[in-house]
Amino acid sequence: MHFFLTIILICSGYNPMAAQNQKTQITGVVTSLSDQLSLPGASVIDMSDPRNAVNTDFDGHYSISLKNGTGSLRITMIGYKPVEVKVNNRSVINVAMDLDVSALDEVIVVGYGTQKKRKVVGAIDQVGNDAFKGRPNVNATLALQGKAPSLTIQQTNSEPGAGLNINIRGVSTLGNNSPLIVIDGIVGGDINALNPADIESVSVLKDAGSAAIYGSRASNGVVLITTRKGSKGTPMSIQYSSLTGFNTPKYFTKPVHGYENAMLRNEAAFNSGETTAVFTAAQIADLKAKGDTEWFAEEIVKPAAQLNQNLSISGGGENSTYLVSLGYLNQGSNFVGPTKGMERYNFRMNLTNEYGKFKLTSTLAYSKQLINDHSSNTSTLMVDAFRVPLYYTQKDKNGNYLTNDVLQQFNSLGILEQGGFRKYDNDDLFGALNAELKVTNSLKVKAVFGGRLWNGSMFSRVKKVQFSPQGVYGADRDTRDETTKALDLNTQFIVEYNKAVGNHNVGALVGVSNENHSERRIGIYKKFTDPDLGTPTSETVIGQDSYNSNGSDPNKNPASPKNSLNSLFGRASYDFKDKYFAEFSFRYDGSSKFRKEIRWGFFPSATLGYALTKEDFMENYSNNVGNIKLRSSYGIVGNQNVNNYQYQTTYFSFQNAYGFDNKAVSGAGFNFANADLQWEKAATFNAGLDADFFKGKLSVSFDFFDKVTSDILVPPQVPGVYGKSLPDFNAAKVGNRGWEFSATYRHNGKQVNQSLTVNIGDSKNKVLDYNNGQEKLTGVEELQVILREGLPFNSYVGLKRDGYFQNVEEIQGAAVPAGITVQPGDNRYVDVNKDGKIDDNDKFIFGNPFPRYTYGATYNIDYKNFDLSIFIQGVGKRTMMIRGELVEPFHYNYGMTMYTHQLDYWTPQNPDARYPRLANNGTQSNTNNFRRGSDMYLYDGAYARLKNVQIGYSLPDDVAKNLGMSRFRVYVSGQNLLTLSKVKFVDPELSEFNNSLSTSGANSGRAYPTQVYYGMGIDISF
Repeated sequence: MHFFLTIILICSGYNPMAAQNQKTQITGVVTSLSDQLSLPGASVIDMSDPRNAVNTDFDGHYSISLKNGTGSLRITMIGYKPVEVKVNNRSVINVAMDLDVSALDEVIVVGYGTQKKRKVVGAIDQVGNDAFKGRPNVNATLALQGKAPSLTIQQTNSEPGAGLNINIRGVSTLGNNSPLIVIDGIVGGDINALNPADIESVSVLKDAGSAAIYGSRASNGVVLITTRKGSKGTPMSIQYSSLTGFNTPKYFTKPVHGYENAMLRNEAAFNSGETTAVFTAAQIADLKAKGDTEWFAEEIVKPAAQLNQNLSISGGGENSTYLVSLGYLNQGSNFVGPTKGMERYNFRMNLTNEYGKFKLTSTLAYSKQLINDHSSNTSTLMVDAFRVPLYYTQKDKNGNYLTNDVLQQFNSLGILEQGGFRKYDNDDLFGALNAELKVTNSLKVKAVFGGRLWNGSMFSRVKKVQFSPQGVYGADRDTRDETTKALDLNTQFIVEYNKAVGNHNVGALVGVSNENHSERRIGIYKKFTDPDLGTPTSETVIGQDSYNSNGSDPNKNPASPKNSLNSLFGRASYDFKDKYFAEFSFRYDGSSKFRKEIRWGFFPSATLGYALTKEDFMENYSNNVGNIKLRSSYGIVGNQNVNNYQYQTTYFSFQNAYGFDNKAVSGAGFNFANADLQWEKAATFNAGLDADFFKGKLSVSFDFFDKVTSDILVPPQVPGVYGKSLPDFNAAKVGNRGWEFSATYRHNGKQVNQSLTVNIGDSKNKVLDYNNGQEKLTGVEELQVILREGLPFNSYVGLKRDGYFQNVEEIQGAAVPAGITVQPGDNRYVDVNKDGKIDDNDKFIFGNPFPRYTYGATYNIDYKNFDLSIFIQGVGKRTMMIRGELVEPFHYNYGMTMYTHQLDYWTPQNPDARYPRLANNGTQSNTNNFRRGSDMYLYDGAYARLKNVQIGYSLPDDVAKNLGMSRFRVYVSGQNLLTLSKVKFVDPELSEFNNSLSTSGANSGRAYPTQVYYGMGIDISF
């Protein structure tokens, strides 16, 4: 490694012998002119040799060796005006730096360009690369959690490679609420294929004023990602970082002891009128004496290693910059058995070259993702391991996998160790060329061509596993092979004009773009393949659901879909003295997803801003306190998230449609069209306030938004006897209103520097129209969700509990479900209409699953060479549905286990319990208590989580330099270390809904375990 670095340094022009001949030693201290405090981290550069540079320490001191005493030093620091001083053979040079207001006003990435923060009047949050440093996140999405108000990130499970929900400002449509992703100006990349270490910044466009320039896909907000580049006039810098640690599985649920479970089974049987105990006293005593067996759920998982490695080389000359980076991630699965988990390899090369007035920027990025997984369903494996009491084992001494009276077919351990695999191999190639010509000082033209080529494959084999005394897994010996190849191309041509005339600043941008998407999918499914090789044998059959690229996939969708989008877009801006701001933007989109006559849509927005403290009468306030800026915007944005070809009648073929002449004959089917399909349109109003205090040390931002989405695309309701589904049509309207607040405070002392950033956001949606007053009820396991005008989307519906029947007298004449005989200790429900019976007319509308009051807080402190970072993230309010075995003891027809949190059940001595009395499955008590669907399944999902903690130590600059480095930091990092929540027996962060708010079975004992991370890392710069 040392030899490799030496060669690189020599090739870049660094001469070790010359370094030894430097004679003049300069020392000094760098301070702030405004408050005379020292400035740690300022750069001191030898202008005769820019590669010779040092940073000030935590006390602002520096020491640098020069070749001679007649040169110059240049001192720079973000937020301060650069200072250049002549050495004049001095040995001590102290420097006082003045604040640079323009430098403090950072550059914000906006649609098709950048703006100074002081000129931004849209609702835009920018997340810097500090959000990604030192954290063991496997993808960029998870690293953004809690970093911007109203940016909601949710997990449906913690398994390697699992998807995430990403949402901006809540629910505003009845379909997919995912935002548009734009990477380095190219629409449609995969944020999770990026190496988080390559990200420079992330801009979140939240209102129509900032997002309307993306038109028909901006209704759910836009996420702009900018990757790192080199800097002009800087020597080659080599940065290496490594973070190694372990993910330890954590269950929030614990089963009761084995002997306790047996006693509770007896109690349930007694309460059910059984005359014979399930377990005798001798059996219970024997179970207690033997002790518990290992819980199956803990037997099938183990701590797994995770490795994050990154190497980058960057720099630049007078007219060019470069950055080349390599990344490697290896996240092991917690499941036992053959090696499972995810690996990702990343390569990136970002180059810029200037030739006079011409600038060429090129980007090339490649990501390979490899996932090794088991052959089954994770939720099934988890729940099968959860539901077995602690007096069974999964494997005997002879290596046989065992079944029992709870698991009668197979157990999870056998499947994980011997049941086969699924292997994913995904290649993601992303590239862009950006050519820019500066025609005049005010006018430039730009042409962009970029795209993404994604190729994904999945190969799986199910291997046969025999269980004892009965049961078999994988008897069909399935072998599956799927391939998908997708190509996205994006071409843009843009003209931009900016001119300052006195106190007037005007800007204009107009552009055209074309986007094309095409893909091909193939799936071959075989049964009864060779048990060792997975190759065909004489009895092998090809499944009827197999398909190729000129057919349809099993869901009757074309296996080679294509779509395109042509667009005209623009923006015009004006400001006067940085005091009054006005901006207008638009996009005119034409989509192949709609028929020719109505495929074009116009999406405009207007934005106004007013810097109040630029007024003369506010000069004293501005000089002594800070700045105040008011913002507002209104615009129309769109949504075209519908499947391809819905405006056309499409046809497909399938095998074995009917019999003819004693033979199976293939047939054809078709999908109905909706020729009038159109865009969704979202009218959005935003009002905001930006202010800072204490001369910039405290900055705050507040926004209020009101959004109404009309012409929402929904699938029509058809009776089951119709036998066919219909395409989406425009027939709904949703309103979404909310607010968000963020604040940052920074304090730099002589020895201690601190910063605290907090943010919180809230939104609440309401269905304003659904198909002219219709409503829709959808079953979600034991409960239902409703789509009804006047209510939030997918609000929970069920009976409301009114305590328990405490005695026989209370039962006499009480309202109960029809045909049910209840007992003391059973649920009593509220009889809404007072008709003396409990039925569907007595159901209540409860909360909805979308989180509210999402927040994040980051605290940083450094003292001398030590630093500490604490990140807390959470949700203030959420109605969380939990179901199945985690609510119902001895879950209906499925489990025979009770958990410790269920011990708070009704008895005459515990009349105010959380759960009703124990009873056997199938009894009228259990039918009343658990088969009727009540608010017993709803919990308060609010939580606060210590998401990440880092403690680091950096070598002093002079020590690092003597070791041949410009920086060396070592640190420890922990993730998900502490969770505070009202619900204790599940991970409150997990969501029971996806980003379309469609159900996925709610939270239960089926979740992959939460991962608590402990690791150690190093950051080295040369």
